[in-house]
Order: sequence, then C-alpha cells, then structure tokens
Amino acid sequence: GREWVWETRAQSTGQEPYKRYVDEIISEGRALNDVWDDVQFLRGNDPERLAFPTQKPEELIERIILASSSPGDLVLDCFAGSGTTAAVAQKLGRRWIASDINRGAVQTTSKRLQTIIQNQSGSQSTEPQATLPVVEDSDVAGPPASLTLAVYRLNDYDLSLPHLEVVQEVQKLIGFDPLKTDVFFDGTLGKELVKVVPFNHPISLIDLQLVDDELKVRSNETRDVVVVGLGQETRVDSWLETSNKRRPVNRIRVIDVRTDQKYGKFIMHQPARAQVKITRTEAQDPKTAEVIVVEIEDFISPTIAERLQIDVPVLKVRIPEWRAMVDVVLIDTAYDGEVFNVTLADVPERKDDLVMGRYELSAQADATTVAVKIIDMLGEEVLVTAVV
Repeated sequence: GREWVWETRAQSTGQEPYKRYVDEIISEGRALNDVWDDVQFLRGNDPERLAFPTQKPEELIERIILASSSPGDLVLDCFAGSGTTAAVAQKLGRRWIASDINRGAVQTTSKRLQTIIQNQSGSQSTEPQATLPVVEDSDVAGPPASLTLAVYRLNDYDLSLPHLEVVQEVQKLIGFDPLKTDVFFDGTLGKELVKVVPFNHPISLIDLQLVDDELKVRSNETRDVVVVGLGQETRVDSWLETSNKRRPVNRIRVIDVRTDQKYGKFIMHQPARAQVKITRTEAQDPKTAEVIVVEIEDFISPTIAERLQIDVPVLKVRIPEWRAMVDVVLIDTAYDGEVFNVTLADVPERKDDLVMGRYELSAQADATTVAVKIIDMLGEEVLVTAVV
C-alpha cells in the first residue's frame, strides 16, 4: 500500500489532523523556510564540545560558509566565542579574522586553531603554498589558506581597575582638579568640566548623550566639557561635530588616553620575555648527522602579573613553573623573516597538560634561521630567532 503520515501542523488553528500520502508530499515539494531543523545541538558528551556556553555545532557553521563563500575567501567573526567559525573556515580552506573582547574566548580559539593547523600541517606538502587555486564551486573545501595564525592585541577593555582608581589615574595624567561634591562630573580642567568614562568600553554615543542630558538640566552651566576614555567609537567624531555646531556653550571634546598626542601613553605594556637556547648538535641516532635543539629556559609575562595584580618577582614565586603560563609553542626551522611555517607545534591536549619546553628537530645541512614562537595564556606572543 501507499505510505502516509498524519499532518498535524495546523492543529493550533483548530484544523483536524488529516492523512497525507508520502508520494504526494514528495511530488509537491515543500516551500523554502528559514528554519534548519536537521542540525543537532551539541550534547553534553559530544567530542566537539569545549564547555563554552555559546558554542555552535561545526555542521551549522559549515553549511553557512559553504553556501556563502569559496576557498580563499575571507570570513570575519567579530564575536569569536569558542572559535567555531574560524575553525570551520580553516578546515574549509578559507582565510579568516576572529575577534573577541573575552580573554578566555581568545585562548580557547587560539588553542583550537593551533590543533587544527597542526593536523593540517602533517598532511600538507613541505613546499610553501605560493597561490590559492581558483575554485568555481563554493560547495567544496579547498587546501588550507594558511598554516599559521597570529594573535593581535588591539585594546585594553578587559582592564580590571575599579572606576574610582581609573579616575585617580586619569587625574594624575591630565592634572584635573577633583570635584568631590559633584555626583556626575569628576573634576575641572581649567575652565572645563571633566567626565571620565569607565575603561571597560570605548567612549560611545550613549556616554556623550548622558553628558548632554546632564548639561540640559543645569541651565546655568556655561562651561565646556572634556570626556576622557579608553578608545572611542567611530561615530563619536561626527556626533561631536554636529553637536558643537549648534551650541555656543557647553561644547564637548574627547581625550582618548590610547591615541591622544599629549596623553596617549597612559597604557604602557611591558612585553613578555623568554630565554630560549637554540643550538645545533650531533644526533644520537647514527642515521642522522645533526639535530637542532630548542630549549626554553624561562618565560615571564608582565601582563599576566598585571592581571593577577602582583609584581613580576612575586609572580615567579607564585608560579615557579613557567610552563603554566604558556599555551602553545611553535617552531619554524627555516624562518625567512616574513612567513612563519610551522615545523613543530606543541599544543597540550588537556587543560592540565603543559608544553614540553625542550625539542629536537632535524637539521638542514646549511645554516638556517630557527624561529620559536611562544604564546601565553593571554594570547601574547614572543618570537625568538637564532641562526644555527
């Protein structure tokens, strides 16, 4: 007999269920909709799961990337989270840019991608990839667009300073006089009122609107205002230009302590440092003439010390094992100064695992430049090179 199913989708409108034959459903087809119900969510025991609250299934992102791009195209994810978009893009031969304000997200994404790249490096030719092939069909995965990645730190919106401490530091920086009795403005700078925006976000239009609203309720206030913050949204300049044109008093200007010519050195970073010994020595295996030995002797990150709110000497006492601060070690045994081609990647699989710290690699017959890239738990990179 003919196969059939009960059609029940219209019950909510009062319509009785009715029988539909499967061959008729197939012949009639179904209208396209915007709901994909064939992609399963990540269950608790899924091997893909990274214990990240907003993680999406790779199958879902793969469908989107295949439908909207070709190998070699650039995929942008401004809220990287667990890094699923970048991970799938890497697997499908797309270039990618991923960003996130959360340090944990950056760390999770970086380690996830290093593992993928490590697997891809093992299956790729040792010859550098000069160009990407032109692929007309977007429903395919191309070769890896790149076999390395870099982490760039663009701001400091994760600063853990209390706002009161931020105000005090800004006071020292620009020299304003505090207003202890004012509930809104933080002080005066000459004939200007000063408002310090919290450093956990850039100066936004909302911040400026709050200043504007405060000035409106102070009808007798004629002083101009300087707003101080860490970075600013792109629309701030145009808002200020429009606003200041229509007011003879209470004009507003902005000081960005990251980029201001006079006060732009408020945020000063001491880079991470590493002591790495790179040598060429005779191999113990008689079949191999020489090997390159890379030994990381020490690593220290002032940024990690800053996040833990302790001094660097104290950090070395609290965390005597430098490997606890390092997420990934990458080595290129033929570094050309421009492109970092991973020869060896040390990416611990489990959270409790540490990098090895000592590595032996096959040596070329001629002198070569060896580059060692160390990435710490906050995503900061240290690059050490030596000719051996």
